[in-house]
Order: sequence, then structure tokens, then C-alpha cells
Amino acid sequence: MRIFISCITKPLLVLMAALGLQAVQAQGLNFSRGSINFDNTVAGSVSAEEAVTVQFFGPLPPILNVNSITPPANPAFTVVNNTCNEGLYQQSEPCTITFTFTAPAMAGPVSDTFSFESTEFGVESINLIGSSDGATPQTIAFTSTPPDPAPVGGSYDIAATGGESGEPVVFSIDPSAAEICSVTDSVVSFLSVGTCVVNANQAGNGAYFAAPQKQQSFAVTAAPTANPSTPEPVPALGTWAAMLLSGLLAGAMATLQLRRKGRKPSGA
Repeated sequence: MRIFISCITKPLLVLMAALGLQAVQAQGLNFSRGSINFDNTVAGSVSAEEAVTVQFFGPLPPILNVNSITPPANPAFTVVNNTCNEGLYQQSEPCTITFTFTAPAMAGPVSDTFSFESTEFGVESINLIGSSDGATPQTIAFTSTPPDPAPVGGSYDIAATGGESGEPVVFSIDPSAAEICSVTDSVVSFLSVGTCVVNANQAGNGAYFAAPQKQQSFAVTAAPTANPSTPEPVPALGTWAAMLLSGLLAGAMATLQLRRKGRKPSGA
């Protein structure tokens, strides 16, 4: 009989101990998911929403007072919805927190917590884990060549291609050349003699890093001076003499012809 009781008692004690341990573990805040591991790894992409249900289990105290709530500090984790607030938590009354993860540009793992703090149970946290495969570099290349010469008063249509982020390539004049040239959209105007320096920049996004700045520089020269009007050439002396002789011969021939016909030349 004693052996039978002993055989029953030992497993029962083990079961009671296990149940007692579970009861201790269940006290305080209970999370439907103690941690969330976001498996999307494409830089710049946003994960699907993941929700955690939070409930308070006793037995003591009958009501839990949550003194503070600390959301994740890392901007990769976003709380898109939260019905859990500081204050009193009745037993078994659930609240819900919904998270998303935006993979950052830098490759590697990311982690943070969403924490509750109470006097009775201290800090209890939901662990948030994510990773990123890293953003893609991009570069800028000028596709236009500045004019040579580039005189003051002229202009130049500048052009460049960038990476695959879809962000535009933006042109600006380097501060060192602010008095030499100016740019509006993609038209560079030449203002004074010197070296014009144009900066080209392209912003990044979640999936692409910002492109390193590229520069294009060229010389702006003085505007060409207008040529004075060219005077008509003065005939050489021999040309004048030939013209005078030709006129005299023509007059003499006309007079001779008139006399032959018995007519006097006019004015005679």
C-alpha cells in the first residue's frame, strides 16, 4: 500500500511543482508573443503588420498598475496601433499592440523592445528583432560637355544621369563659383570671367544610398569684342587715273561722232 501511495505521490508532486511554476510564470503581464522576428530583409521595404495581445494575470494583486510604457527607440520599428496604456490593468482584459519593421539602409541585425513597468513585477518587455540586407550604392555621371569657349553672357544645358533610386539629379553652383555662373534647373548661365563649378547631387531612399557628389568645372572667358565697321577701300592713284582717262575718251568719241553727222555737241 505504501509503495502504491509512494508511486502516486511522486508524480503528483512533480505535477504540482510544474503547475506551481507555471502559475508563477503566468503572473504579471502575459504576451501572446514574447518576441517578434521580422523576416523581411530588403532595405527600405516595410514588413507586414505583426500584433501582440497583452493581458494581466493574477492572482495577486487583483489589479495591476502599469507605471510606464516605453516604445522602441529605434525608428526601424513602428507602433502602428496601440490600445495598451499606462494605468490600471484588470485581470484577463486584453489590449493589443501592432508593429511594423522598415529595413534600414545599413546592413545587419536590428533589435529593440516595447516595455511595461510596474511596481509589482518590474520591467516586462516584448522583444523586437529585424535585419536588413543593406542599401545599394548609386553614382552620378555627367552626360553633357561644357562649351569651349564659354563666353560671358552665354549659357549651357547641363545633363547627368544618376542611380536607380528614381530621385532626380539636382544641379547647384558651388559656393566657390557663385559670382562666375548661375544655374536654373539645368541651364547654366555665364556671369563673369573665372572657373564655373557645378555640383550634381542625387538623394537616396530606403533601398539606395545618396550618390556621392560629382562636380563639373570649366573656364568662363570674356565676351568677344565687336569688330568696327570696315571702311570702303580708297581706289589707288592708278585706278583714279584710269577712270578719268576712260571718261575723257568716252566724251571725245561722242563729240567726234556728232560732228561727223553735222551736229554740234550740246553746249558748244
